[in-house]
Amino acid sequence: MTKLNLVVATHGSFGAELIRSAEMIVGKTVNVYSLSLLPDKSFENFLAEANELFETISGPTIALVDLFGGTPSNVLTALTKKYQHKVVTGVNLPMFIDLYMKGTTAETIDLDAFVESCFTVAKESVVLTNEQLLSEGD
Repeated sequence: MTKLNLVVATHGSFGAELIRSAEMIVGKTVNVYSLSLLPDKSFENFLAEANELFETISGPTIALVDLFGGTPSNVLTALTKKYQHKVVTGVNLPMFIDLYMKGTTAETIDLDAFVESCFTVAKESVVLTNEQLLSEGD
């Protein structure tokens, strides 16, 4: 059974810490990789690191990045021509957990459907809790 690879690429250590936070909920993750753009890393170094990572993984892959138009987004999008992975911006903990759980339990991997679920989860996970709690009390 093919499993989904997830690459989380962000500015700073945000992605690595997001994965660590998710592991508090889902347990130890597999087929999950992190790329951190640190202040001392140039665009070229980050590109080389990302390319090296993608050389080592195979199978369906989704890259989750923090900001559209930022270096992680631009680098991973540029690499889609070579590795055919999908890139989704706006990574958050609910999106990562949902995608990870689907990717580890699905019989088959439909990248387009998995990407679509990222958008659904992202929309549903942003809640003004004040209004939610007040409406439940009515």
